[in-house]
Amino acid sequence: MIEIYCGDGKGKTTAAVGLAVRAAGHGIPVFFLQFMKDGGSGELVVLRNLPGVRVRYAQRFFGFFRSMSDEQKAEMKKQYQEMFDQAVSDVHQEISGRDGAGLLKQKAGSRSKAEISCVLVLDEVLHACNKGLLEESDLLTFLDSCPQEVEVVLTGREPSDELKRRADYISEIRKERHPYDRGVMAREGIEI
Repeated sequence: MIEIYCGDGKGKTTAAVGLAVRAAGHGIPVFFLQFMKDGGSGELVVLRNLPGVRVRYAQRFFGFFRSMSDEQKAEMKKQYQEMFDQAVSDVHQEISGRDGAGLLKQKAGSRSKAEISCVLVLDEVLHACNKGLLEESDLLTFLDSCPQEVEVVLTGREPSDELKRRADYISEIRKERHPYDRGVMAREGIEI
């Protein structure tokens, strides 16, 4: 199934992290990729320490998209494509029964077709696609060929109509009020 958490409100990543923790608690392997962020947000510390969760983010981050040079944008695009390609490979290895990703299998026995084999969270992938830092066509190709037992979670703003058509769940998180509107910057432990 494909889930989209979108909108201009706070909580898209938080919802995806909650789903990742729930899945890991049931022994389901989780691949958590974070786009458009520097890898320093608090949730990654916890996720990295959970058995069966693999976290990836860009090793070189250049700040806000609007501040990046063309060379930096090209570097981000290259990093994001490599992250995405590796995650697709990891997912295929996981569902084929090879534990090539090094993830821990906590449940004994085999899973039925109705059960989830793994969860792939692509945090802020919608923003990365919207800014041309990841080709949406690559994401769509993956989604179209993704086995049913893989749960895919996409977060960010403004999903395309093509992505919406493929989604099984769409949850929009709408901002009614946010401290940033009053000039309050992101707070450690709450927004980052």
